[in-house]
Amino acid sequence: MLANRIYQRLLLILFLVMTLGQISFAQSTTEKKSARSIFEALEEVNEGEGVITIFQAPELQRLVGLPAGRGTTLLGHDGNYTLLMGYRVQMFNSNHPNAKAEAYARAEQIRHIAPTMSSYITFKAPFWRLAIGNFLTREEASQARARLVSSLPAWARESYVVRDKVRILNYVDPNATEE
Repeated sequence: MLANRIYQRLLLILFLVMTLGQISFAQSTTEKKSARSIFEALEEVNEGEGVITIFQAPELQRLVGLPAGRGTTLLGHDGNYTLLMGYRVQMFNSNHPNAKAEAYARAEQIRHIAPTMSSYITFKAPFWRLAIGNFLTREEASQARARLVSSLPAWARESYVVRDKVRILNYVDPNATEE
């Protein structure tokens, strides 16, 4: 019995050591591959792997853009506004019978606290939602959330930074090429 327990513990320790080693190897491999675009990631030369060469028109590379999670996704234009995937601060989300009235009341409160931030009330059955602002980065949205929560601490537990379509005035794409 005692020998079985010792053997089981040794196997468990061996398993944990091997698992931790694989995790640290995967993290170091991921950290090395911090290429700017998907094309650069594919063409990157790594020891023990084959070599990939991509021949394409520069326009195609510009259209494909950056890998997921990097930069912003351009959705279109609306006058001087550019529609992009960005971030907002969700301050309310409810499906209670009085949710619509509460969403509009909260939007009015936020207008008094932060008059420069846009409020967006949406209904996606069965939920009424109130989202605030148009932010390109999660960091900007987090800072705005912190300012709003400091003025409205009772809303802190139900406020979140969410990914959403945003409208940015006079947006200039940093990845656009000059022609």
